[in-house]
Amino acid sequence: STASLSAAAAATAAPPAPLPVPPPPAGSASAEVPVQQASRPIVVGSCAYWRGKEAEESKSHEWTVYVRAASPDEDPGLFIKRVVFQLHPTITPSTRTVEAPPFEVTEQGWGEFEVGIKVYYHGGERAVDFSHLLKLYPEAEVAGSPARELSIDRPVVAEKYDEIVWAEPSAELRARLSEADKHAPEKGWRSSKHARWFCTFEPAPRRGGVLVCKTAA
Repeated sequence: STASLSAAAAATAAPPAPLPVPPPPAGSASAEVPVQQASRPIVVGSCAYWRGKEAEESKSHEWTVYVRAASPDEDPGLFIKRVVFQLHPTITPSTRTVEAPPFEVTEQGWGEFEVGIKVYYHGGERAVDFSHLLKLYPEAEVAGSPARELSIDRPVVAEKYDEIVWAEPSAELRARLSEADKHAPEKGWRSSKHARWFCTFEPAPRRGGVLVCKTAA
């Protein structure tokens, strides 16, 4: 009969096409975009000036230990929240906290020692520890040659280039790094009294791209 034919056709008919699934609402877990990692080069170093033969033996040098941006036109305060320097226990106070750039400590003394440095970043990121050997006395620039003599006109500079990498930076830190990319010459280190001795680290093509130090002095 017509009724039975209609029933059989309905039983064998293809199922209706599924309705389109709407996209997940913004903010849901499935809608989140993976956060890209971010990085920023910094320099940890020291600059030590011999005070001359007339200086007190226990204060033969004036030195500054610091954390700075690699770029002379970058404001490190945009991404560095504070820096804690752990000095030799004979220096009072031996722990110094600096909460705004320039992130540095200046003292006078006669001996070399390891400085512990802890750098805290904005956005609740994990702090990073560094260790820096404060150098007061010049070393030979070429292996096997004598070291240069102490001079009141030329400090002993020891610097290390490093790069901080954040695997999943917070939104606050990403925004601050974007601001830092705009450059702020007035807040960079060009105006530092040590600037002419600071290294600018540039790749050396003949050395496989290894970063080498170049100074304005």
